[in-house]
Parts: sequence; structure tokens; C-alpha cells
Amino acid sequence: MRYYEGLIKRKFKDVVGSKYEAIQKEYSEYILTEEEMRPHEIKKILLPLDFSVTEVSESLCELLSTYENATVTLVFITDAQISEIIMASLDEEAGEEFIQKKEDYGTRLLDDYEHCLASRNIPCMRRMLLGNKQQDILKIASDFDMVALPKCYASNHPDSCAVSGDAILLAQSLAQPTIVF
Repeated sequence: MRYYEGLIKRKFKDVVGSKYEAIQKEYSEYILTEEEMRPHEIKKILLPLDFSVTEVSESLCELLSTYENATVTLVFITDAQISEIIMASLDEEAGEEFIQKKEDYGTRLLDDYEHCLASRNIPCMRRMLLGNKQQDILKIASDFDMVALPKCYASNHPDSCAVSGDAILLAQSLAQPTIVF
């Protein structure tokens, strides 16, 4: 902060007293402090996945390798609301079969991402959840320094993989830095 105080003093050396303090206060709202200018160290990265993520992004694995000493947590979320609808409209066995198929897909996807990251010496952990894709990520994200969000995450059309409206809303709701890939 001393650098900025010196800058303000040189710029407004002829301004005296309360005017100087008012100017300093106004500038402090627009000028980053020295602490704010230091890059935030990224140590924990969240990578949420669901059934709409169809393949491993090699470019993302390469990008994440630039964050030295960072651990990536892979989270695959199966939509609980859809399984409840299936159970209510068909039967409990159909709902359980839906969950099992999605978890099998999730296991394969997590294995593929884990292999991609491990080949670049990126430590990773993995979790599987049954829940709400948006709300659960918002709850979990507070424990991470950054979120890497697939552009087609929570998309209803995984074949096109255009940027999902849900992914955009989720990215806007997150408080930490977010990569949309």
C-alpha cells in the first residue's frame, strides 16, 4: 500500500488536509491494494462432471498442469430428481437401474479424467454424488480455490455440447475463479 500512498501524495502534493484524505479514499476504491495485486495461489481445483460430459478434454488437462502443487477433485453427480421421477412413474427398480447406469458411466469418465491428469503428474481425488447438479456444486465450491466447469455441464443436449445455460448460471453464481472449457 505504501507505493500507492506515495503515488497519491506525489500526484496531489499541493492538496491539503481533508481534501487529500477524500481523494485518497476515492482512489482506494479503484486502485487495488498490494495484497489484492498478488496472485491468489490455486491449490484446490474442483472439476464437476455429469452425463452430458462425453469425453475427456486433453486441453483442460494440459491447462490444469500449469497449476503446480494443485490437487484436482473430480466430482460426478447423478441427478436425483430424474431418478425420483423414474421411480414415481415406473417403479423403484427402474430408478435403481437408472442410477446404476449413470454411476457406471461416471466411473468410466472419472477413470478417463484421472488417467489424463495422472499422466501429467496432477494429483487428483474423486467423488460420486446423487443430488442436484447446481446446488451441490455451489455448496462444494466454497472449499476450492478454482472451479473448472465443462461448457456442456448439466446440458440437456450433450451431443451438441454448446455452452449450457445451466453452466453459464452456475459460473456466474460461483465466488471463485472459474474456467469454462
